Amino acid sequence: MGRAREHWELLRAALEKTDVEAVDAMYAPDAVWLEPHNPPHETNKLIAAYLSSWMQARENIDVTTKRLLESGDGSFVAVEWAISYTAAGRRWNSLPRSSWIEVGDEGITYHRDYL
Repeated sequence: MGRAREHWELLRAALEKTDVEAVDAMYAPDAVWLEPHNPPHETNKLIAAYLSSWMQARENIDVTTKRLLESGDGSFVAVEWAISYTAAGRRWNSLPRSSWIEVGDEGITYHRDYL
C-alpha cells in the first residue's frame, strides 16, 4: 500500500471519528484542498479549521470507499466514495463523492473533491 492510499484511509477514519487533530496532521503545511462551490482551502491549518466546522455540524459520519486507484509510485490516489451522516435532524445516506489526492514528504499536498 502506498502513501496516498494510507493517507486516504487515515482521512476516512478521521472524518468518521471527527478527529480534527488527525486531519491537521495529515496535510502538508502548504496543502491545497479544492471542492465545488467554495473557494480554495490553503494550508493545513485552514483545511483543518474548515473541516472542524463541517464535522461539528454532523453526527454519525460513515465513509465508504467504493473504488480506489493508486499510482504506481503511491503518490496519487483517485477515490470514489460515499458519505452518510446525520445533520439538522435528518439522515443523509450514501451521498456520492470522488477525490484526487497527492501526497508528498510532508503529507497531503493536493486534495480535490468532486460531488
